[in-house]
Amino acid sequence: MKGQYAAGKKMIRDAEAGNPYARLGLAYLYHHGKDIDPDPELAVKWYVKSSESGCSRAKWELAKIFRDGTIVRKDDKMFILYLKAAAESGVPEAMTDLGFALLTGIHMERDEGSAFKWMHSAACQGNTMAQFMTGYMYGRGIGADQDISEREHWYAKMGLKGNGDLFYWIGRNFEYGLYNVETDLFEAGRWYKMGADMGHERCSICWQSVLLTLDGKEHDSLEEREDMLTNVGAEREKLERELALIVADRSFEEGDEENAFNHYKLAAELGNPVAMFTLAMMYHAGVYVKRNDKTAIDLMTKASAAGSEDAQFVLGTLYEEGIGLKKSMDEAIRFYTMAAANGYLTAYYRLSLYIEHPEAHVRGSALVAR
Repeated sequence: MKGQYAAGKKMIRDAEAGNPYARLGLAYLYHHGKDIDPDPELAVKWYVKSSESGCSRAKWELAKIFRDGTIVRKDDKMFILYLKAAAESGVPEAMTDLGFALLTGIHMERDEGSAFKWMHSAACQGNTMAQFMTGYMYGRGIGADQDISEREHWYAKMGLKGNGDLFYWIGRNFEYGLYNVETDLFEAGRWYKMGADMGHERCSICWQSVLLTLDGKEHDSLEEREDMLTNVGAEREKLERELALIVADRSFEEGDEENAFNHYKLAAELGNPVAMFTLAMMYHAGVYVKRNDKTAIDLMTKASAAGSEDAQFVLGTLYEEGIGLKKSMDEAIRFYTMAAANGYLTAYYRLSLYIEHPEAHVRGSALVAR
C-alpha cells in the first residue's frame, strides 16, 4: 500500500548501514518473496549479517534453515552451531529445540541434565511445549529429581493457555508412546479431556476411545485412529478450506480472476486467514472487483484476528502512516508486535525504529498475552 515502497528503501539503507533488524527484515523478504523476488542466497547472506550484528532471531532462522534444508543444503553441523547460538541468546523456541536434541541424542550427545536446563529456561519464558516437557521430566525424574508437585505446577501453567491441537498432540503422544513420551492411557485421557472440554472434535473422539480401552475394549492402533479422524467434520472442513485456497491460487496464477475471487471468498468464509488477506488486497488494488479500501480494511482486520501475520503487518503500517485509519503509534506498535510474534520478521525492524529492544518487547508481550 501507499508509503511501503519508501519504507522499503529506508530499510535497505539501514541494513547496509548495519541495523541488525533491518538486515533481519531484508533477509525475511528475500527468503519468502514478500514484495520482492525470492533469492535464497541473499536471504542467507542477510540472515548471517543480522546474526553477526547481534540479532538472536536471525540465529534461530539460520538454525531452522540448516535443519530443514529449505533454501540451502541441509547441514546438521551448522544447525547445531546456530541452534546453540540462538538458545544462548535467549530464544525460547531454540532453547526448546536444543532441549529436545539433548534429550533424544539426535544431532548431539544425549545429556538429560542439560536437556532439562534448557527446557526449564524456555518454560520460564512461557513456551508451552517447554512447559509440558518440564512437567513431564519432573514427573519421570528425567534430568531432575522426580517431583510430582512440580509436574502438576507446570502442567497447570501450560494447561491454562494451551489449545485443543496442543492437547490432542500431547494426548496422542501419551496414548501411543511417541516423541520419547512413555505410554500412559490415564495421562492421555487427561489431555484429551482438556481438549474435549474446549470443543475440540479430535480430542473428544480420542477421549471416548481411551475410556472404552480402559473399560476393556481392544485398543485402536495408531493407523486405525488416524483413519477414523480423517472423516470427522472438522477435518473435512479443513480439507475443503485448503482445497478452495489451492484452486484460488492456481486460478489467480492462470489469470482467471473471477474463479480466483470466488474461491478465495469460499476459503475466507471457511475461516482461512490467507484467503481473507488476499481478498483484502484484491479490494485494495481493484482486482476483479471495484476498488474499495473500506472493505479491504474490514477484511484485513478479520484476517488479522484470524492470525494472518501479513494482515497484522499491513495494519501496523496503515496506523503508522494514517492511511485509511486514524494515525496511532500505539496501534501501529500493537499490530507490529503481533506480526513479529507470528513470524513476519520485517515487523522487528519497524519496532526497532520506536523501541530499543524489539526482541525483548515481543517476548514480553507474548508472556503478558499468556
